[in-house]
Amino acid sequence: MAADYDEFQANFAVVGLGGGGTNMVNRLYGTGITSATTIAMNTDAKHLGIVHAHKKLLVGKTITKGLGAGGYPEIAAKAAEASAREIEELIAGYDAVFLTAGMGGGSGGGMAPVVAKMAKEQGSLVVAFVTYPFALERSRRQKADWSLQELMKNTDTTVIIENDRLLKFAPNATMDKAFEMVDNIMVNAVKGMTDAIKIPSLINLDFADLKAVMQNGGAAAINVGAGQGADMVDQAVKSTLAHPLTGYKMAGAKSAFVHVTGSEALSIENATRLAEGVTAELDEKANVIFGARMVPGMGTRAHIMSIVTGVTPMLGEYEVTMLDNRKEKQALELDMLA
Repeated sequence: MAADYDEFQANFAVVGLGGGGTNMVNRLYGTGITSATTIAMNTDAKHLGIVHAHKKLLVGKTITKGLGAGGYPEIAAKAAEASAREIEELIAGYDAVFLTAGMGGGSGGGMAPVVAKMAKEQGSLVVAFVTYPFALERSRRQKADWSLQELMKNTDTTVIIENDRLLKFAPNATMDKAFEMVDNIMVNAVKGMTDAIKIPSLINLDFADLKAVMQNGGAAAINVGAGQGADMVDQAVKSTLAHPLTGYKMAGAKSAFVHVTGSEALSIENATRLAEGVTAELDEKANVIFGARMVPGMGTRAHIMSIVTGVTPMLGEYEVTMLDNRKEKQALELDMLA
């Protein structure tokens, strides 16, 4: 009798919180993702009704009456606590939980720390992808600061995308197109990670590899690049490292998870050159985990997805302080294990 190996596969959930987070999950669900379960949670019944996901939950019905949190993260946090049993049931049993939310509003910023704590307490690897408000949104930035501080207490790795970078990347884009670009970065990163683990590859990556890089990773740079033709390696490396929506200093980073996708014609030399190109600035003793998958029909194209943890966010002094807090937390955890 053939062994059933499916029961030994890692299980992933992508949880969208609030308007921005559920918009990203809606886009991810539209890609036909099979490597992760998509879950949408919001305090706003009207918005929740227009998004698509494998599972949905209206949070805090008795508190917000389905009308949203009114821009108050404290109310959303109370709503999540009131729906704790339902949330815990939805996220139970996943090896990794990826959270997506917009910081600075009510629902996403308030629910994210609560849901992260629930996921962490059940033993999941917890990775968050969040957006940070424009500089002109002074009060929203204050809310975002509070939400980020609370969120990072219970996440292994957090990716922050600053909205101000949209002004440099696509200053003439419509609002819809600009935020679609942000969604696409997060969608490609999450799907790239879960696909790399769940779909068999020429050089396989497994959940233990992902965990080795992401657990207690702090801030992370997660980028996707592509190239085509004779100079596809240079194109892909340049597009990965120079993407203007992710502002990080990667010099001295300690860990990286790299996955390359190409056609049957992709040589091992080009695959390794791609991986070397996006990890060149890392510490000499960095833990670099590399995988590659062949996909028929890609021709001369190659895609690369990289996750680099332990980077320094380019968001100002406040975020550096948060990283210092993360380091203190890791030291405390090590003391407890000693």
